[in-house]
Amino acid sequence: MRLPFRALVFLSCLAIIALLVLGQALVLNRGLHRDLGAVLERALRREMELAPSLLDQLLAGTPRETDPDSLALVLARRLGYPVTLLDLDGRIFGASSDLPFQLRGLVLPPGSPELEVALGGDVGLARRRGPGEVEIRLFAAIRTTIGDRPVLLQVAAPLDEINRAVRLRVLTSLALAVPALLLALIITWLLGGGVVRPLHTIARRARGLAVGNFSRKVPRTIGVRELDELAGTFNRMTEELHSRYRSLEGERDEMQALVDCMGEAVIALTEDARVLRTNRAAIELLDFPGPVSFAPVGALVRQPALRALLESAVVRPFSAREVTLGDRHLLVSARLVNGGGAVVTFLDVTEIRRLEAVRKDFVANASHELKTPLTAMRGFAETLVDDDPPPEIRRNFLNAIRDNSIRLQRLVDDLLDLSRLESGGWVARTEEVDLGPLVEDILRDFEPLARERGVTLEAEGGSLVLADAQGLEQVIKNLVDNAIRYTPQGGRVAVEIQERDPVALVAVRDTGVGIPTSALPRIFERFYRVDPARSRAEGGTGLGLAIVRHLVHAMGGEVWAESELGQGTTVFFTLLPAPGGSAV
Repeated sequence: MRLPFRALVFLSCLAIIALLVLGQALVLNRGLHRDLGAVLERALRREMELAPSLLDQLLAGTPRETDPDSLALVLARRLGYPVTLLDLDGRIFGASSDLPFQLRGLVLPPGSPELEVALGGDVGLARRRGPGEVEIRLFAAIRTTIGDRPVLLQVAAPLDEINRAVRLRVLTSLALAVPALLLALIITWLLGGGVVRPLHTIARRARGLAVGNFSRKVPRTIGVRELDELAGTFNRMTEELHSRYRSLEGERDEMQALVDCMGEAVIALTEDARVLRTNRAAIELLDFPGPVSFAPVGALVRQPALRALLESAVVRPFSAREVTLGDRHLLVSARLVNGGGAVVTFLDVTEIRRLEAVRKDFVANASHELKTPLTAMRGFAETLVDDDPPPEIRRNFLNAIRDNSIRLQRLVDDLLDLSRLESGGWVARTEEVDLGPLVEDILRDFEPLARERGVTLEAEGGSLVLADAQGLEQVIKNLVDNAIRYTPQGGRVAVEIQERDPVALVAVRDTGVGIPTSALPRIFERFYRVDPARSRAEGGTGLGLAIVRHLVHAMGGEVWAESELGQGTTVFFTLLPAPGGSAV
């Protein structure tokens, strides 16, 4: 909770004064206790030093067999404090009263400080509680004799008078401090109001500035020099803001032109080709270093062709000129602005050009892939038609024609599948699919091929996922087929299924030849082959992994690969788990 300034000052002063008063009371209490206690100790020491002489006088005027209690009572009346007579071993044999610490026969502990000092021949003093007592007394003891018997004479002075005197002084000090405290708080409250009222006035004027009211100023008749200076500074700031506001109104038309021509990136240039305004997209696209306001465009743009184009834009407008900036393709347009300068817009067509290049590459690769088996088939067929080769050669030629026709059929099928996936003609129909049985069925279909190549097939784990059953089956078949074809004899292909919240992870591992790390980012591209000769020899079309990527993405998952050359390859893909649970 935020307190008003006046209340904050008042409470702060109240806390400070209260702490000072309490501190004064504590210091006074401790100091008086110390000083009065020292006075009492000095007086008691003097009396104890005279006590042996007084005891001798009393013994001289009394019979030899004097009762110790009576003797202690007479001494107590002379000294004004309870008197106790003790043997040197600390046993009480005479007392002036029946106080708890004066019981006859009571043995005081040998560690009593005043008795220890008295046994050494000096006057012992100690503040402590006597046996059975609650209050603290000042005990004093001295060694003397009664007749020929050495004894200890102990007196106990109460500290009540000291406590009462200290309490009276502290209460008197607090009573005198309360009026001073009230007077100080009243003065603080009044002074706080004198400071807060001008601040409230400045706050009201500031709220007026927020809504565009520049006419009202803060009076400079407050009487406090610092606040008068603040008022003057505020008034000057008001005038400066008014001036800047009028300037901004003149710049509004220029900003409107910038907004009207807004594209991916926009730069407004002055008539001498300096950057007047720009947006964040232009700064990021052109990689402007540091502040750009009113900087020459020639000093900001590093690419020579683009720099020359921008410098000429303030003189000759143009439209839709394509410029290459690093790996980006930009369409640049310029329009002159009334009053001088120009607005230049940039349209990033990098993705369009990339798609065009992909299309060209696709046509070229598809033509090459189709041409290779067709050329082989034509050559074999012409040989069979024109010549009459031996039966063995004829059989080999027919087998080659059959293999190439199968390869051509696979290529056409993959092209059709890929075309449907990329054009959106295929939509995943998600349903609950149990991965464990599906993988086992697929591996069972591949067992003949695996036995032929000497490869072991394994499956591990299971999960219930949301996927298109046919699409998922094609994904796993493509990955297992690839793994078997590129795994040498004696190798292993394993399909592992794990549930890793929040997805199900499928990994197809092989112990094959592996893929170089540099080639991993491209293996999901169409027609990309790490080893083109071996891929064609194995009957691959170069489209299997591209189809896998599209199918997995269409089912809401991700796909990637990990591999090292000679260490095998693992292809991972994820699927969304079914809400009903898992199956193992």
